[in-house]
Amino acid sequence: MKIQITADKYDMMDTISVIIETPAGSAQKYTYDPVNGRMKLKKILPAGMAFPFDFGFFPGTKGDDGDPLDVLIISEFSTFPGCSMECRIIGALVIHQSESANSNKMIRNDRFIAVPVASLVYQKANKLMDLPKELRTQLEAFFTNYIEQEGKRLTVEKRISAKEAWKLIHRFQDRLDKTLLFEIFLPLRDNKNSAFPQHYFDDLRQLLVRKFGGVTVYQRSPVAGIWDNPETGHEQDELMIYEVMSSTGDEIFWKQLKADLANQFKQDELLIRSSRLNII
Repeated sequence: MKIQITADKYDMMDTISVIIETPAGSAQKYTYDPVNGRMKLKKILPAGMAFPFDFGFFPGTKGDDGDPLDVLIISEFSTFPGCSMECRIIGALVIHQSESANSNKMIRNDRFIAVPVASLVYQKANKLMDLPKELRTQLEAFFTNYIEQEGKRLTVEKRISAKEAWKLIHRFQDRLDKTLLFEIFLPLRDNKNSAFPQHYFDDLRQLLVRKFGGVTVYQRSPVAGIWDNPETGHEQDELMIYEVMSSTGDEIFWKQLKADLANQFKQDELLIRSSRLNII
C-alpha cells in the first residue's frame, strides 16, 4: 500500500493536549496557578448557572492577556480539574469583551471549541457545523451570560473554522514553554542503495511546519547510522534528521506518523526520539 505523508492527510486526525480547569456541571470556576503548580478556586457562579461542558486551556500558549488560550471541550462526559485530554479542534468563536465592568476598552478573548478523541457521541464532529444548531446557540449564550454577570460586555464577532483556529493557536504558542524535543531519523536510500524520492522529505517538512510552527532539518551533512547485522556484518545508513520542539507530546500523532514513515521508507523499525529540554 502506498503511503503519502502530507499535511492534508493529517488534518482530520490533528489533536492537541488540553488541561481541564473547570469540569462540566460545576458552579465553581477554577484556574491553574503556574507559580504553585496547582488548581485554585477563582470564583463562584451565580445561582442556577454552571459550565455546560469541561473548560480548560492549551498548555504552551499565551494570549494577548498573558494567559493560555481558553477552550471549551464538547463531550458526553465530565472530567476533573487538572485532567489532560487529547482533543480535536473543530473551530473557535472570535470574541471581544470589555476589559472591566467600568471600562469601554474592548479586548480580544477568543474561545476555542474542541472534542475529545475519547468521545463516542461526538466522534464524527470535525467542524462547528457538525454540532446541532441549538447547541451552537447555547454556547454563545453561555459565554455572553458568563461575562455579563461580571458587569462586562461581550460580542461574538464570528465563528471560524478548525483550520483558522489552528493558525491562531500557532500564533500564540509560547516558544519558551516548548520543552520537548522530537527527533525523526530517516534513511536517504533504500536497501538497494536507491535514493528515496525528494518529495518524501519535502512532504514531511511541510507537515511538521504546519503542526509545530517550524522544523530543523540536517540535510547538508547527513549523519551515518552504523549497526551490527548477524548475517552481513556491519551495515551503515546515511540519515536525515528532523527536529521539532513542542510543549506537549501528542501520542496519537506520533504513533501514526511513525507507522506511516516506516511503511513509506520500507523500514522494519524507524526511530523517533523524544527528550525534555532545559531552556536557559
